[in-house]
Formats: sequence, C-alpha cells, structure tokens
Amino acid sequence: MARVRNVDGSKKSGKMNKKSKEVHRIINGKEYTHTINKEYVDDPSNAQKLQRAVFGKTNALVNVIMADPVQVQEWSARMEEYNRSIKPYEPPFPQRYETVRQFAYAMLSEQMKQNASIKRRKSKLPVTLPRSIRLYIKAFSDLSNTELYEILKARFSVFVGEQHIHYLDEDNIDYKAIHFSLRRKGLVIAYARLFKDSDKGVLRIGRMLTVERNQGYAKYLMERIAEYAKNQGADKLRLHAQKQVVPVYEHLGFHTVGNIFTEAEIPHIVMERTL
Repeated sequence: MARVRNVDGSKKSGKMNKKSKEVHRIINGKEYTHTINKEYVDDPSNAQKLQRAVFGKTNALVNVIMADPVQVQEWSARMEEYNRSIKPYEPPFPQRYETVRQFAYAMLSEQMKQNASIKRRKSKLPVTLPRSIRLYIKAFSDLSNTELYEILKARFSVFVGEQHIHYLDEDNIDYKAIHFSLRRKGLVIAYARLFKDSDKGVLRIGRMLTVERNQGYAKYLMERIAEYAKNQGADKLRLHAQKQVVPVYEHLGFHTVGNIFTEAEIPHIVMERTL
C-alpha cells in the first residue's frame, strides 16, 4: 500500500493499492473504495538528487578527515590561512570558519557540487553570453591603455599568481597578435591571443585563460576564435596545452599531436583542431 496524495501534492486520508489503483478510505467509521486514474508521484528534482548525493559523499569525507589527526592539522592550517586571506566586509561577503569540520565540509561540498554540475551539463554549455558580458576582438594597435592593462593584469593573475609560472610574459608576439577577450564592466574574465604559426594555414592560440571558470566562457571564446580563423582562410588551429588541461581542450574539439615537452618548467603537449 502507498500513501495517497492529491494532484497538488497535499495528503489524502487512506491508502492505495498500487496494482489495482483502488483507494480505501474510512470516513465516519464507514469504509469506502474507489479507483483513481493517476497517482501523484512526488519524485525529487535533479537538483535535490544532486544535493543529497553531494551531502552524503561530503559528510563521509569529512568523517574520514576528522578521524585522522594529520589531516585535521592540515585542514586547520588551511582554515587559518583562508580566514586570514578573506575580507568579510567586501562582496561577496565570505564567511570566516571557526571549526575544521565546518570549513572542510564547506570546501568539499563546494568542490563536489561544482564537479557534479560540470559533469551533468558538460554537453550543454552556453553558446550565448549574458548581457553584462561583451566580446572584444582587437589588434594590438587598437587596444587602449586601459584594455591592455586589464589584459596583462589577468594574465599575471592566472599564470603567475595562480600557477606560479615565472617567465617574461611580454614576448613581442602581442604586437602581431589578435586579442580576444570577454569583459564585464571593463574587467577581463576570459582571454586568448591568436597569431600566425610557422606552418602555412595554421593559426596558433596562446595565453588562453579564464578568470571566471566553469561558466562556458572558454567554449564560447574558442568558437569565436575558430570562426575568425576560418574567415581568415586558416585550415587549422594549434596551441600548446598544459598536460592537466588536455581533457578540456579535447572537449573543445582539439586532439593531441606529438609527445609531451617542457615549457616554462611545466609539461605541455601540442594540440590541433581542424577548421
């Protein structure tokens, strides 16, 4: 027997036989039986299922962490570093954490939600931009001082600040490159440059980055680069991909070529996409 609900989800008294669809109700001591055509099914939404799965897995991971004194010490150090680095009175008003369990749960939950969400919508990344974001395609000579400053600031933030790559970013290729950027209120949120490679009919992508990740901006930017390159008569796009992001570029239509090599002390591999 299953509980009976109205179509709007509210509960009915009585029980229903799932096979016969007969509903048995007792009103004022008398038993009544009738048959309904359609049972209300209260299935959880995909978002609820995802939330429950993330909660369960995250809770299990946190319990493992709390049972290991070494991991507790490591997470405690991470929590202290996080609390020192944030500015709680500036948007988006991050929270300070007081216990390791609270901090570990928040960090792991955020990571798992992100991974599950990416996996679920990997083939449904946006092909249009929000109204607040605009695409800019400019030669070096057309960039204003402010635009160039924001581009260099984004490149430094990602490649030096995050990835700790110490090299001379200004390699004179910028002068002859076409610069693609997605910006919100002047701030760069995704960027790449395009220039001629040594092989005929091949254009090379360099310095590709996204400041706001997992929003489909890299896919959008790559498609605009491919359109531009094809209109310029190019047959192929080429780039040097860091080893750990090869799957990302494969999702964007690239395939690996040759062997792994070291560039800026980081393993890279050449990837190409036919236009």
